[in-house]
Amino acid sequence: MNNLRKYAAIGAVALTTILPFAASAHSDDSNKSEKREEKREHKSQSYEHKAFTGTVTALSTTGFTLTSANGIVYTVTIANAQMKHPFDGSIVLADIKVNDKVVVKGTLTGTTIAAKTVLDMPANTHIAKAKGLVTAVTGNTVTLQTNHDGVISNVTVKTDTNTQYTKDGQTGTSADVKVGSRINVKGLWDETLNVLNAIKISIKTMINQ
Repeated sequence: MNNLRKYAAIGAVALTTILPFAASAHSDDSNKSEKREEKREHKSQSYEHKAFTGTVTALSTTGFTLTSANGIVYTVTIANAQMKHPFDGSIVLADIKVNDKVVVKGTLTGTTIAAKTVLDMPANTHIAKAKGLVTAVTGNTVTLQTNHDGVISNVTVKTDTNTQYTKDGQTGTSADVKVGSRINVKGLWDETLNVLNAIKISIKTMINQ
């Protein structure tokens, strides 16, 4: 009888000792599970403001369709987006055309991107700069004489309503571009028409600028 009491007491002690370990093990498993869930949530949130690149393959009243290089098709909505050309030239949806190259940052849900920013590069263009002397101005066409290491050449510059002007560091206008003006032009070179579409024009009238 005494032996039975002794074994019962030992069993109770053993059970008391084991239970905390079991509870601890269960707690560790729960913590690991919670951490895994947090990682999953973090991964899903990583799609916010991610950059998506590709070609514009269709247009709509609310945005456009972007097809990536590996063939994935996204619907891009631009309700709250800032849209621009290189050099921070602001644009509107009507300036984006089919076959343009775009970089879109925004939130991805399924295959729909709610765009925050859109950088648009028109088809058959590349970023270009030129500086020199204005020799002719006809409407929105400016003839610019450039000098590259003694090689004189003429560049045709096209402006539009989106072109931004500065004059001696201050806000300028298209009227400030005159024959005899010295200007710096940043824009997109049209590889088909061989003209420089101006995004920004800086007019220099002061010496040593």
